Amino acid sequence: MIKINNLTKIYQSKDKQVVAFDNINLDIGEGEIFGVIGPSGAGKSTLIRCLNLLEEPTAGEVIIDGQDITKLSTYKLREARKEMGMIFQRFNLLKSRTVADNVAFPLEIAGKTKREITIKVAELLELVGLADKANNYPSQLSGGQQQRVGIARALANDPKVLLCDEATSALDPETTHSILELLKKINDKLGITIVIITHEMEVIKEICTKVAVLDKGTIAEHGDVIDIFTNPQAEVTKRFIERVINANVPEELLSRVTVANPDKGRLVKVSFIGESAAKPMVSELVHNFAIDANILYGNIDKIQGTPFGTLIIELTCENPSIIEDGINYLVEELEVKVEVIENEGSVLSSN
Repeated sequence: MIKINNLTKIYQSKDKQVVAFDNINLDIGEGEIFGVIGPSGAGKSTLIRCLNLLEEPTAGEVIIDGQDITKLSTYKLREARKEMGMIFQRFNLLKSRTVADNVAFPLEIAGKTKREITIKVAELLELVGLADKANNYPSQLSGGQQQRVGIARALANDPKVLLCDEATSALDPETTHSILELLKKINDKLGITIVIITHEMEVIKEICTKVAVLDKGTIAEHGDVIDIFTNPQAEVTKRFIERVINANVPEELLSRVTVANPDKGRLVKVSFIGESAAKPMVSELVHNFAIDANILYGNIDKIQGTPFGTLIIELTCENPSIIEDGINYLVEELEVKVEVIENEGSVLSSN
């Protein structure tokens, strides 16, 4: 649906160049909810504005539905933008217009008849839960309600793509959740491709199917959200994830946990995801291998309904080879990741 090839944006001043982002390459599939996250100054807001050419990139291609919009004439670009709705952080509503008139505005520009506009506005306000606010003005609405008006307006011309530039950063957590639920509803009902720019990993965790992590103008890593959360590679990603979940074992714990008898025991870190989270791995070790298992630490979380977590377990047995058999069973049969930890807290080996 959206293909970004070697996209670069450089701002030129009299005495220096400022690189907003450099050589960005991304593929966003039709119907995906794709998140782009990064710290302030990473270039993410500039990137999303380049997707509809509100900012003109210095180099590269933005191909939407097979069409490179960077090569379009002014007229054809205007037509292409009708298929790209945009939601802003500060709502950008017309204060002198009612809710209904704000939603009607792009339809008026598109030359729709009054009847068409009336029907479409009513449908959109019903979709975003504001049918009873049609005659209110923006000043009479809460922040969340104003953003719902912004969403309805962005959907007025039936776009194929919805671009969200920090759409929830001005909202409280409860309102943020309701807006994200609305966006998921829109995605499910209309099949629209949604691109979300955010600095909040909680937003990525709750709504996105894929994510790209932008840092200092380049892509640090990207992929399925569940993969990025459970196995982050870049340090910037790890910092973002630590703000919303505790997927890693606390360093204080690792520094003090030990195996009472190293000759007859192993300290292991077990990481599990999805269906493996429901398997009785500890009881199976005890019953099938006669291994004593002492759980020292446990953590579990969910991403869009998929559970994942971590356990630190002390495994002891008179016969050390049986412990190795038990570890192999966890990896091969129960399909969990197992790391053997030394007494000092470092990883000795992993399966």
